[in-house]
Amino acid sequence: MKIAVMGYSGSGKSTLSRKLGELYQVPVLHLDSVQFLPNWKTRSTEEQGKIVQTFLNDNPSGWVIDGNYNKLSYERRIIEADIIIQLLFSRKDCLLRCINRYRT
Repeated sequence: MKIAVMGYSGSGKSTLSRKLGELYQVPVLHLDSVQFLPNWKTRSTEEQGKIVQTFLNDNPSGWVIDGNYNKLSYERRIIEADIIIQLLFSRKDCLLRCINRYRT
């Protein structure tokens, strides 16, 4: 099973992806972890692309990938996905979730 999970920041993509990965016993890739190094430093575009391509190539039978990054094999992810989940919550609700997450 190949599942692409998309939505605004704070919509629950990572949480849902982890649970789907456990349910279907497939690896999960969070595109935020590909984009960002510790302390919010950004990886090079080339390195990001290699990480995603390697993940896709190494997991032909199934995966869950969350994130909206168009530059990271977007077309391939969408074409290969068996299911595409778009989390459609209001921006306000997502922003409040993000704020509350970092308050604690």
